[in-house]
Amino acid sequence: MNTLARLSLVVCLTALFVLAEANVKLDDDLTLKLGADVRARWEGFDGEVVNPDVNTGDTQYLRVRTRVWAALDLAELMTLNIRLGNRFHHVSTSPADPNNRDGATWEFPDEVYLDQLNVVFHKLGIEGLSLTLGRQQLGFGNGMIWADPTPFDQGRSAYTDGIALKYKTETDSITGFIAYDTWKDRLVFINDQNRRLRSGDVFSAGTYWTHHFKQEFNIDLYYIFQDVDDRHPLQAERCHNADASTSLHTVGIRLFGSPLDWLDYSLEAAQQAGRDAEGDDNKGKMLDARLNFHLSGLMLASMKPVLGFGYTHFSGDKPGTDDQEGWNPLMSQCPLWQEELIPILLNGNWTNLNLFKSDLSIKPLDNLRFTLGATGLFADEPDAANGNFTSTGSGNFLGWLVSTSGSYKFSEHVSFLAQLSRFSPGDYFGNGHGSYWGRFEILLTF
Repeated sequence: MNTLARLSLVVCLTALFVLAEANVKLDDDLTLKLGADVRARWEGFDGEVVNPDVNTGDTQYLRVRTRVWAALDLAELMTLNIRLGNRFHHVSTSPADPNNRDGATWEFPDEVYLDQLNVVFHKLGIEGLSLTLGRQQLGFGNGMIWADPTPFDQGRSAYTDGIALKYKTETDSITGFIAYDTWKDRLVFINDQNRRLRSGDVFSAGTYWTHHFKQEFNIDLYYIFQDVDDRHPLQAERCHNADASTSLHTVGIRLFGSPLDWLDYSLEAAQQAGRDAEGDDNKGKMLDARLNFHLSGLMLASMKPVLGFGYTHFSGDKPGTDDQEGWNPLMSQCPLWQEELIPILLNGNWTNLNLFKSDLSIKPLDNLRFTLGATGLFADEPDAANGNFTSTGSGNFLGWLVSTSGSYKFSEHVSFLAQLSRFSPGDYFGNGHGSYWGRFEILLTF
């Protein structure tokens, strides 16, 4: 790490200690809340992570994201939220020479962006009804259909610009929303880098309803319409089609609950419709099933072991048809299962996959957790093409992924995370080689 990176990290840490979370009562009905956090990640991965057939060169870098926020509460009527963010990125090893290439590698100090800027109206005349207007973060269920509307900034932010109306009772939670997100952030006011955050301008409108019958059985129902106008139809992102324009309808259902003290489940299915950039019918399908066994009452009770199993299906496009059968993960082009080796390999494009997952987690101490997992990955349609990601082998087995992680919460303000993944490619690749991805993270919250 060079002197500039060290100095900037010290400055960030010092600023955050000064801006420790505080509540300031301005008058009887006006309260100001202040807070901040800094996340430092040291990451590295082999060249075969990007392409198992070819070693493109190893990569290592330090990423430091700093955020400061304020919330102004006006009695119980409304809240004004603002959060500013910055992330710089220092590369120590990469295939490129020089390693740090100005805007391409997010060099210090990089841009300051508005991660949140919204007003929440808490009382609209109906108990449980609220309205959020502005830049905000939305999330639903397990994140399979909406997790990160800004995928191209690689985990720096996950916001959307729009309006969300929420109604909540003891048994129901309903969210209706309308959003419009442009291909780049037009609100950057310091050091704008003109970076692409998504394939194009995205209009979204939808509703998500959760009904709690009882602990054993609950249900989510959702419908989302999205229209994508790709502003760069001749510039293909790796593993993505050059023209990502689409008119997309997604309807889905999720069943979940905990029928026994030692068992919980989730079963989600979704179907897509509409038309892609070529005018073909969208017919993508997604299925996600999860089953967790809490084994504290059976073995190693003090370690609170949880054994999990899962299966996820993202349909693939069938070659030679006039339809687009591949699943479109428009708002979930991001890591969905903690590790990032496979998201780097696929560049976040979750499609044409069948994943069989299992994992075991234990807590030797209240603030310490270890997880070990294994995933088998298979192509749904071996001959399908996802941009430039195509089979170079003779089969549909992408390979085995083994991953492990350990997290420790030192205090209310300091936590640590270490992750390591190993991918062993299968016969989907003609000359596949094994690869590693790893991360060490420190998170300070104030």
